[in-house]
Amino acid sequence: MKSKISTIIATFLALVLSSSPAFAANETMMDLLKVLRDKGTLTQNEYELLVNASKADKEHIEAIKADTNHSLAKQLKKAKKAEGWASKVKVKGDIRLRYEWQDTDGGIERNRGRYRARIGIIGKPVDNWEAGIGIASGGDDPRSTNETFDDTFETKDARMDYAYLQYKKDSLMAVGGKFKRKKFLWNATDLMWDGDVNPEGFAAKYSIKNNLSKFYVGSGILVIDEAGGTSEDPYMIYAQLGQKFKSGNFYGQVAAQYHTFGEMNLGEEHSAGTNTDDNLGAFGTSWELGTKTNLGKVAFIGDLYNNIETSTNEDTAYAVGFKWKKGPWKAKYIYAKVEHNAVPDFLPDSDRFNGDTGIKGHEFAVGYKVNKKTSLGLDFYATEDDDSGVEQEVLQLDLKYKF
Repeated sequence: MKSKISTIIATFLALVLSSSPAFAANETMMDLLKVLRDKGTLTQNEYELLVNASKADKEHIEAIKADTNHSLAKQLKKAKKAEGWASKVKVKGDIRLRYEWQDTDGGIERNRGRYRARIGIIGKPVDNWEAGIGIASGGDDPRSTNETFDDTFETKDARMDYAYLQYKKDSLMAVGGKFKRKKFLWNATDLMWDGDVNPEGFAAKYSIKNNLSKFYVGSGILVIDEAGGTSEDPYMIYAQLGQKFKSGNFYGQVAAQYHTFGEMNLGEEHSAGTNTDDNLGAFGTSWELGTKTNLGKVAFIGDLYNNIETSTNEDTAYAVGFKWKKGPWKAKYIYAKVEHNAVPDFLPDSDRFNGDTGIKGHEFAVGYKVNKKTSLGLDFYATEDDDSGVEQEVLQLDLKYKF
């Protein structure tokens, strides 16, 4: 009878141990087994069998826990690695839809639907370094990333917009490749530089804080072209120094620069054909003087260039105006006059009389920010050719979304 009871108890305990590993590992159960053995309810063989079963279950549980922890650790490591990589890479871009009306004396009135699409990847893989690659719609015109709705739904072009390596440490910043100009060479308007132009070459800028705000000096060498049949490749060298300032409600920036060109020839690729001299070195000044008021932020802006290398009298360009911003609204007005040889004819704003030199005129612009990502814009140009007196008007209505 005792043997039968012992067998029943042993069987029951075995079932409990096998079905509840956590319970089997409990020290209370181990103590119970000892008591049952000491009282003779369990034989020594039965006691050892149950103890070994308990230990086996415990080891099995520990093995499972170890495997689980190892797997979780690996997954966590992968997640942290992915998160770390994501924090070092940023994808950005924008899409702009445009209606454009253009009317030129003696020409055909044009109505066009246009779009611009840009996307870029900016990576910061290691400290102090940044790499950027960008693609934009448009053809080979460096002053435009627009595409027109035309040619029976044809597939449109997309080209390299920028590709650069940038180094930044403390007050020094340097870049090489095809890069965004405004971080290295500042101008208040697009009198000389169309906003779509991303130059190619090398540039550096050094900035130091002072009592006014920040002083900076920059320089660069930009490659205009590579002439395969000669070693005389056209290039541009520039140097600029500037000062930012802020005091109470007043803020601003002023800068002076000098640029010169080497091995230039009239009619360089993408030129407008309106320069009459290929000596185009000039001094320039740029300014933005602003204040915050109850009616919004208002700033007076301008650029002035004087070509000191040309032998012609057509050597000066200037743009003056103002810009205003309050809440979601902003507005701008600029009057510009560009004599024939004041600036290179392949760089100015292409919307101002097709980017020609030898012109003068007005620009009015209004913008409204619908939300953080979406904005509306209206831009109107009224310009005139200095030589012929031909007038041109351009109206642009834009819807822009950035991401």
